[in-house]
Amino acid sequence: MKKLLLNVLLASLLATPAFATPYISGSVGAGFPNDADVLGSDRVTEKGGQTLKSGVPFGIAAGIKNDACRLEIALGYQTNKVDTFYHVVDPLDDSVTQFTSMVNGYYDVELNNSSISPYVTAGIGGDIITSKNEGEADRTTTVFAWQLGAGVGIKATSNLTIDFGYRFLKPSSFTDSFGTYKFSNSNFLAGIRYEFN
Repeated sequence: MKKLLLNVLLASLLATPAFATPYISGSVGAGFPNDADVLGSDRVTEKGGQTLKSGVPFGIAAGIKNDACRLEIALGYQTNKVDTFYHVVDPLDDSVTQFTSMVNGYYDVELNNSSISPYVTAGIGGDIITSKNEGEADRTTTVFAWQLGAGVGIKATSNLTIDFGYRFLKPSSFTDSFGTYKFSNSNFLAGIRYEFN
């Protein structure tokens, strides 16, 4: 999967000439973390051993567009409160925070005589994950992350596009005082993109 994403992004980069149109974008939405598998100190993996509440992901990006291809650098942030741990409701103020830095490639499907443009996207980068457990020191880990997504852009003006999309974000596993966690995020986002053309 990592090699496939890297090849897609490299192809997008090589297909983007120096006269491509620059743009900036911002997004916000609803984030739904998938249940985390927890590898405890007993070396036994508990499937769905930690669940997280929904949160609000934010993102900003700067990139370049050439015809149907886009390439961007994006930053993302979201915090999710711990809901249950080993299937018991967590009464404490525990949370998992993610700060992502990604390189994303896009392919826009241009429809004739339409302001609507569906797209697909893939990205790779890093995820700084901070696990906060009450009574324990915060644990921050930087891991590899990748994402896949799709959505639709709606042209509002010649420079401004409204974006609605879905992202599946998968960081590598991270560790805190209670174990090692494997999880992913399903994020639904709405945003705007401004092109400097």
